[in-house]
Amino acid sequence: MRVVLGLAMGLMLAAGAWPQSADKKPLTPDQYRAMLDDRRYWWEQRKRYQQISQRALELLPGRRNTPLRELNISDGEVREVQAIAAGYLPRDLVNISPVVTACPCEEGPTCTAQVYVLATAKGKTSGLQLSRMNLAWQVGVVQKWWLRRAAIQRQNTGNAFRDEYLYEKAVNDLYEEFPACLGQLVPPAQIVSSTKSQEKK
Repeated sequence: MRVVLGLAMGLMLAAGAWPQSADKKPLTPDQYRAMLDDRRYWWEQRKRYQQISQRALELLPGRRNTPLRELNISDGEVREVQAIAAGYLPRDLVNISPVVTACPCEEGPTCTAQVYVLATAKGKTSGLQLSRMNLAWQVGVVQKWWLRRAAIQRQNTGNAFRDEYLYEKAVNDLYEEFPACLGQLVPPAQIVSSTKSQEKK
């Protein structure tokens, strides 16, 4: 811990000597102390953050082929999935995975199924995981978390200490907000009956 704080202080002093851009005010000693307090807290939480990071990687959105839902995706669901995916992926969908059950508990107790959608544009393939909750497809809870994680970028404020702090804060704030498992999942029998009743409509 002392080594980390020592390095942080060194970075702080070095960063303070760096030129500030004209539109950026130099950090005050109180701001530096507040940032160091935050970094001290993050250091204390490092094991918890590592566990959250590991769980997030385990749930990294991707194609699953099991366990399959008894009834695969309907034409109406395909249209629903395509409409949602259009807001996140290129228009040219190349694949919608089979519908699978057994949602991770982080998706919440109303999640009954998931699909993974792939689309390609300019030679790059992108994917999106959708979860079926309350008989409607939507971007999954974990997928939303990963979208926010992918959007984090290092800033260039002209102060190396501030840039590193802002990046760490953005990542650690997301660890604090990682979805927790709450409530019981919908029983498998209810999943099947709900799906069948909707198919009849």
